[in-house]
Amino acid sequence: MWNIDFEHQYDKRSGATGEQMARFVKEWNTELSAQEMEDIKGRQVNPFHKSSPFYDQYTPLDPAGWKLPQRDLPASYVDLMKYSNGGEFQQGECYFQFFNTEDLREMNLAYELPEYMPYAVSFAMDGRGNHYMFDMREEPVNGEYPILFAHSGSLGYEDCERVADSFLALCTETWELY
Repeated sequence: MWNIDFEHQYDKRSGATGEQMARFVKEWNTELSAQEMEDIKGRQVNPFHKSSPFYDQYTPLDPAGWKLPQRDLPASYVDLMKYSNGGEFQQGECYFQFFNTEDLREMNLAYELPEYMPYAVSFAMDGRGNHYMFDMREEPVNGEYPILFAHSGSLGYEDCERVADSFLALCTETWELY
């Protein structure tokens, strides 16, 4: 049961129902569907002008090998979704725009996280283009994963920052991220 009081609750929503949570926990990390792969391929656009020497070197991403982590989400995060299915909150300097159970998968695929940061799962943004992510490269410690912070325009493990040891720590401690 979620029992953390955020400093500011800007958009507290109804909690996810038992049915929504069961579907979410079962489906958030399933294999990409043919439709999802087609959608991703359809968004690929050569960023270089035809006159650029790099134009012919462009290769679109191929989502065929993308996999979402086959790990369980932290119980603390699941509890938050039961308390508020998405929403906007603030704790200290941290501003959270949590994805709801319907958006989490879509957002991770839209930002191409399986390509740029395999085993990272974005669960919220900060309103400035930065993602809060579970780092699921290693087994959880006490059911929790480290939390990473990375900008949408520079997604990669080499460019991110570890900001908390767990989801609970992220939501309860005061962090200076900027």
